[in-house]
Amino acid sequence: MKLLLKYINISICLFLAACAGNQVKTSIDANVESQVIEIPKQAAKDFTVAIGLMNQGQLEQALTAFIAMTKTYPMLSGPYANIGVIYSRQEKWEEAVQALNTAVDKNPKNTKALNQLGFALRHQGDFDGAEKAYLKAIKVDSRFAESYLNIGILYDIYMGKFVKASDFYQKYQSLQTEPDRQVAGWIVDINRRAGIKSQIAGDAP
Repeated sequence: MKLLLKYINISICLFLAACAGNQVKTSIDANVESQVIEIPKQAAKDFTVAIGLMNQGQLEQALTAFIAMTKTYPMLSGPYANIGVIYSRQEKWEEAVQALNTAVDKNPKNTKALNQLGFALRHQGDFDGAEKAYLKAIKVDSRFAESYLNIGILYDIYMGKFVKASDFYQKYQSLQTEPDRQVAGWIVDINRRAGIKSQIAGDAP
């Protein structure tokens, strides 16, 4: 039951990745482009409108808007990344992976697209591909906490690599302002199963 709850929790978190605000850490927004190129002002406006449609649950309209952006601004990674998010929410995993791969091709440093790619690949049963995507995100930004959490879940639930899972959960915790109590519980649980002594602050007794 604990594993099921863990799966549900992270899935909800990632399916809400359409949000462009700070409340959802896995959000994908126009700012991911700034590392590579300057975003045209009109593109930023179009992006904001499309994100608003996503937040309102108007996925088909948002999808149409982002697809239009890929034709007008083919150099941008963000529209492809959000197309991948929409397809993920619709559980169209093959289409999601294709869009997210394109987003990463456009901007290999788009950590949020890499993180979402790992999520989509996991749902396709491609655990090795998901692992590579998460590790690439971490390599690009060693402080991108969500990929530590997601690869921890991948190792824990899907790959049975409990020691690695514990390590990545603990790294995720170290990047939080305050320890996540739920993740702390996961660490204690997995360490008990793997026979590892917990050392992370915030672990449940």
